[in-house]
Amino acid sequence: MNLHLPFELKTLYEQQFFSSLDYYFAQSMGKIFFETNPIVLASCALVSKMLNQGHICVDIHEMGKISQVISTKDNIAFTLPDAKVWRSSLIESKMVSKDPKTPLVIDEDDRLYLAKYYDFQLRLTHNIIIRIKSQSLGLDQSVLEKIIDQVIPAKTKPVLKQQKAVKNAILKPLTIISGGPGTGKTFVTNAIKQACLLMAKQQGMPALNIICTAPTGKAASKMEEGRTIHSILKPLRHRPGFNFNKDNLLQVDVMIIDEASMVDMSLLTRLLEAIPLTAKVIVLGDKDQLSSVQAGSVFADICRAQQMMPYIHALNHNFRSSGKSGIQSLAAAINKNDPDKVEQILTDDDYSDVIFEKFDKNIGIEKLLKPYIKKGYHPIQNARNDEVALRNLDSFRILCAHNFGDTGTLQINHVCEKILRSQGNFGIQKKSFRGIIMVNTNDYQKGLFNGDTGITAEQDTKRMVLFSSFDGKIKQFRYKDLPGHDMAFAITVHKSQGSEFGTVLLVMPEKMSPVMTRQLLYTGVTRAKNKVVVFGRIDVVKAAVGLDTKRNSGIEGHLKQEL
Repeated sequence: MNLHLPFELKTLYEQQFFSSLDYYFAQSMGKIFFETNPIVLASCALVSKMLNQGHICVDIHEMGKISQVISTKDNIAFTLPDAKVWRSSLIESKMVSKDPKTPLVIDEDDRLYLAKYYDFQLRLTHNIIIRIKSQSLGLDQSVLEKIIDQVIPAKTKPVLKQQKAVKNAILKPLTIISGGPGTGKTFVTNAIKQACLLMAKQQGMPALNIICTAPTGKAASKMEEGRTIHSILKPLRHRPGFNFNKDNLLQVDVMIIDEASMVDMSLLTRLLEAIPLTAKVIVLGDKDQLSSVQAGSVFADICRAQQMMPYIHALNHNFRSSGKSGIQSLAAAINKNDPDKVEQILTDDDYSDVIFEKFDKNIGIEKLLKPYIKKGYHPIQNARNDEVALRNLDSFRILCAHNFGDTGTLQINHVCEKILRSQGNFGIQKKSFRGIIMVNTNDYQKGLFNGDTGITAEQDTKRMVLFSSFDGKIKQFRYKDLPGHDMAFAITVHKSQGSEFGTVLLVMPEKMSPVMTRQLLYTGVTRAKNKVVVFGRIDVVKAAVGLDTKRNSGIEGHLKQEL
C-alpha cells in the first residue's frame, strides 16, 4: 500500500505518524487560539514530534526543498504543503509570531520552534555574543609567553595547539575546546587553571575563584574539585528553576565546563546566564560524540558556526597512541563515514586492541559473551577486598545501544549476574557477590548524582554500596538508603559518556534502529582506553556508520546574524 495523505492532523494521528502527545498538544493550542487551518495544526504537532526526536525546530524551508512527501512506517505517505503556502499559513496564524509570546515561533530562515526552545536558543546565543564582544585582557607578550612556558614548556607541533588554547583562555572571555579521548583535554584544563592563577599574580589581582563543572557526577569526579552543574546552580525546592540565575550570579572568576556535548540547551543557557560576564568561560567537549539526551546538539552546533572559529580549538593529536592504535584508527574511520574501512579494521585482525565478535544465532548471546564477562569482571569479583574491587571498577564495562531487547542493558545485566554468580563461591562464610550499580537521580544531601557508579558488597550481614571520589576517599551507604539506581554491569552508550574503561565490550543490536548512528558507534568505541570488543553483525555496524544524527537548530544562523 502506498497512499498519499494530506498534511492534516487527525489523519496523520490515525495513521500513527503523530503520537497522542503531539496530537492533543496541537488540538489544545488550536482550541485556545481558535485555529482551524489544517496546515497550522499539523505543523504544531510536527514541532512536538521533532522535539521528541531531538530537534529544536522544524526547518520548513529545507523540508520543502528536499521532498514533497514523507513516508510513514507503513509505507503510507503524506504530501507536504508548498513551502510558500506553508509559510504564509503560519505567519497569518495567531498561534505563530516572531517572538516567544505565542506557542510557536518562526524565525527569519523559516525554522519553526516551540516558544520555550526559541527563547532558550535566543538567550544562549545572545549570552555567547556578549561574551565574545567583551574586551580581551591586555597582557604584555613577554609576560604571556613566560606564563605559557611555565604551564606547557614543550614546543612540539601537537603541543602548540594546546598552548594556543591556553593563550586564548588567558586573553579572551570565552574559549571552546573540542577533542576526543587522549587528546589532552584534561592536561589543557589543568594548564589553563595554572595559567589563570599565574596571570592573576602577575596582574596583582587577588586569588581567583575557579569552578570546574560537568553535567554528571561521573564526569565531574574526573576533575579536581569538580562539581555537577546542578549542584553549582542549586535547584529550587518544589518548583522549577535554580537558586543561581541571571538575577543572582555565581561568585566565580573562571568557569570550566567539561563534557559539554552532554549538556542540553536549557541547562547550558541557565548556567551561562548565572556566570558573571566578567568571568572567563572555558567549554570543553567532543563535537563528534553523542549529543545530550534532551533536544539539541548545542556543543556541536557551536563548533560548526564559522563565526566562532577564532574561539574554537580542535585537539586532534592522540598522545596515548599517536593515532597508531586500532581504537583510534577505528574511531577515525567511523568519523570519516568510511564503512569499508571500518569493516577492514574490525575483521582483518591487524590490531590487537580491536576485536570483532560476529553475532551468531546458533551459538546464542550468553555463550558468546560468557568468556568476556568472566574475564572482564574477574578483577572486581575476585579482589581481595572491597576497596581494591572499587579501584578496578573501570577496568571493564559492557555498553549497549538500547535498554530493551536481547542485546539491551536489562537482558545483558541479567546474563552478567547469572554468569558471575554461577562462577563464584558465594554464600554463608564465603566471599560475597559484588554488583555494579549506577545512580540515576541526584541526591544533594548524600552527595550522590546521576551517573555515579559504585559496587555493592556484603559487610557484617549488611548490604553496602561503595563509591570513590576524586580525592581518592571512599563513600559508603547502606543499599536501602540509596537514591534511584540501576544495575550497571551493562549500561547504554549514552550513559557511558564522560567515562573511560580499560576494555569495552560494545554490544550492537541484531537489526538497525534509529539510535544506531555514527555518533553512537564513535562514542562507544572511544570509551575504551586499551581494548574494544565489538559484538554484532557487520552489516548493522556499516549501516550505522552511514547514519548521521545532525539535529535541527538555529544556533549557527543566530550567531551569524549577530556577529
